Amino acid sequence: MNADRREEALDWGDPDDPSWVDPGQAQPEQPVALDDDAQGQPAGDAPAGPDAPDATAASAPSIAAQPATDREARRRSAVTAATGVLAGVYLAYSVGWILSVGTLQLSGATLLIEVLYQFGEFLAIIACALWFGTVMALTRGGRPAVRLGWLALGTLVLVPWPVLIGVLP
Repeated sequence: MNADRREEALDWGDPDDPSWVDPGQAQPEQPVALDDDAQGQPAGDAPAGPDAPDATAASAPSIAAQPATDREARRRSAVTAATGVLAGVYLAYSVGWILSVGTLQLSGATLLIEVLYQFGEFLAIIACALWFGTVMALTRGGRPAVRLGWLALGTLVLVPWPVLIGVLP
C-alpha cells in the first residue's frame, strides 16, 4: 500500500464540502425551515401580531425559575440529610445486634442447632447493612419519598430487640 492510498483512507472529506464540519470551530446556525402557509414565519411558530406573546419575554429567564431551583436544592439536601440520619440509625442497630449477640448464649442439644443459631446471629448483624444497601440500590433514580419510606420501614423491622427488652446487663 503506498502513501497516497493511506492518506486517502484517512481523509474524511473535503473542507470545501458544505456538509464538512470542523470540530474545532463553532457551528453556524442551522437554517430555519419555513412553513408554506405561515407566509414567511418559521415552522411551528405562531404568527406575530398584537395578540401574540412577546418573544423577548418568553426567552428571558423567569424569576419564578430561580426559587424552584433553590427549592430543588433544599429538597435534595434534606433527602441527603435524612438518608444520612437513617444510615446512622442502621449503624447503631448493627452495633446493638453485635452487643446483644455477644451476650446471648445458646447451648443447643445438637451441633446443627448451634450452627443454625450462630448463622441466625450473623444474619441479624448484617441485616441492617443489607437492608440499607438493597434500598439504596433498588430505589436509585426513583422518588426520594419511596426511598425514605423503605428506609423508615427498615428502622421498625430491624430493631435490636434484645437491647430494647433489657437482656443486656
